[in-house]
Amino acid sequence: MTFVRSSILLLLWFTLTGFAAPNFIVVIGDDVGWDAFGCTGTASARTPNIDKLAKRSCQMDRFYCSVSQCAPCRAELYTGLLPKHNGVLANAKKEPRPGVRNVIDRLGPLGYRVGLTGKLHFKLGEASFDKIDGFSPNGNGSGQTHSFDGVRGYINKAQADDKPFCVFICSTHAHHPWDHGDEALFPTENLKLRPHYVDTPTTRQAMAKHAAEVEVLDQQVGGTLAIMKDMALQEDTIFVFLSEQGIAMPRGKWSPYEHGSRALCLAHWPGKIAPRKTSALAMYCDILPTFLDYADENYPGGEADGLDGRSLKALWSNPDIASHRDAAFLSNVHPFWQKALVTSQYKLVWSGHPARDHIWQNFTSKGKFFSRPWAEWTELAARDEAASEKVQRVLQPGVMELYDVLNDPYETQDLAGQAEHKERIQTMHRELKKWMAAVGEETEPPPVEAAAKKKPRARKRNNQ
Repeated sequence: MTFVRSSILLLLWFTLTGFAAPNFIVVIGDDVGWDAFGCTGTASARTPNIDKLAKRSCQMDRFYCSVSQCAPCRAELYTGLLPKHNGVLANAKKEPRPGVRNVIDRLGPLGYRVGLTGKLHFKLGEASFDKIDGFSPNGNGSGQTHSFDGVRGYINKAQADDKPFCVFICSTHAHHPWDHGDEALFPTENLKLRPHYVDTPTTRQAMAKHAAEVEVLDQQVGGTLAIMKDMALQEDTIFVFLSEQGIAMPRGKWSPYEHGSRALCLAHWPGKIAPRKTSALAMYCDILPTFLDYADENYPGGEADGLDGRSLKALWSNPDIASHRDAAFLSNVHPFWQKALVTSQYKLVWSGHPARDHIWQNFTSKGKFFSRPWAEWTELAARDEAASEKVQRVLQPGVMELYDVLNDPYETQDLAGQAEHKERIQTMHRELKKWMAAVGEETEPPPVEAAAKKKPRARKRNNQ
């Protein structure tokens, strides 16, 4: 079936059947970026369910969270607002925002039951999620378990009451402590390292541990799809898989780089969402207005509704549409002040205080496995020039860095010093400041004294 014919059939379906609000099921991972799956090119991944789903979905792997941390990522998802507007600037930095409405506040009046099982890490809005038992809520611990009985029961109850539903299945994989799954299935000698990694034994072991957790996440996706098939939900239910921010490794989680801020989004609805791969730029805040667009025949659009997000419905439904956003905006303020603008090919990263060592104290914490690779990196850097260059690239970024993320997704080649890109940097910097001003941010970094007065500290809290 050609894309053109698919578009005609989609239009015919909506014309003949009229408007019908679908159900929504969302599975979201934890600390796992776009690059952890077979469908995005990782040969060592054991993700058969996600890979099979990708072939039958609109696959988006240029999907960004504005802050690569758990709390702000979820706040962006559930409110459709960027951090400065929803008030969740980082896990450890929040500002009150009275009047913020969440996904329950918005879908509830449309008749939806909105439930969540697993990791919450979210407290904005007036209404609360219906609690669904079955998935462990605390990502920081061992012994994580999951059962789909609660999800099945919740959907059955909604159907019995003739109510549409929106269910979030929030996994704790692949959040540390990375002790679930079988790491022996991922021989360390066979793993291909990210190009900005330093090759050490615990670096390879960290990748194996993380991959084992991603396999558990894949099994959870498979279990969700099995329930949908068993309960005959495919015809009236949109399924979305979101991978969340990246792995807790240098230039991953807690950073604005691709390894930290870039996610995978799969949208599946047989016959209504066109299967394909798209490089269209999108953000986590786009999910809520998308759901509202599908749920409300008269939805005016995100901007008209006061949201930062923009509906993806047209992109998902029409394979002839190739783009969604001109750029994505990334806004880190803790542990380090860094802003970034991503276009279809380039990313500009602006570091407010580049002289500070840009490695958070979490990476020197004795209780976290991901601190061991960093210790080995720094030890090797003292006697190996290649390792030293990679460590210094992490510790001391340039004030302005420019990367061709289309051809260099791990941002190993900074183009900022090349004369041919001078005008591009200036233009992107102006656009970045426009984004910042539009969401109420100061358009200059805070003073060095204010930024260094209090060292960032790793807080002990659930689901961080």
